[in-house]
Amino acid sequence: MVIIVVSVSCSPGEGTPEALRDGRSVYADRCSSCHGSRGQGGVGPSLSEVRHTWPACEDHQEWIALGSEGWKTRYGPVYGATDTPITKMMPGQAQSLTADEIAAVAAFQRVEYGGGDPASELKACGLGDE
Repeated sequence: MVIIVVSVSCSPGEGTPEALRDGRSVYADRCSSCHGSRGQGGVGPSLSEVRHTWPACEDHQEWIALGSEGWKTRYGPVYGATDTPITKMMPGQAQSLTADEIAAVAAFQRVEYGGGDPASELKACGLGDE
């Protein structure tokens, strides 16, 4: 009897939708220094409850775009569905990221740290059926 063993090695991200790979990159560059390399928090809060805080991805994206000061100006001193008081400064990203990059990083956070279904979160964030 002959047994053949086949080993398959997948590169990181293989099979991951492009928008989530893009979101991972944006997160690493723009968000991880405050929210932690694994979304565990630090200067900024943990992202484990991101889908509870932002049930609608559209609102999540607006928070990322406006940042804390822009949000305060437009909506007042609390944020998210949890009406959390804004006590720290998060920089707005609308001037440095495209709308697609903001959507991608929101989708990434919702999937990677919030436990969301990739296809559902991509669609909810306006990134279609990737």
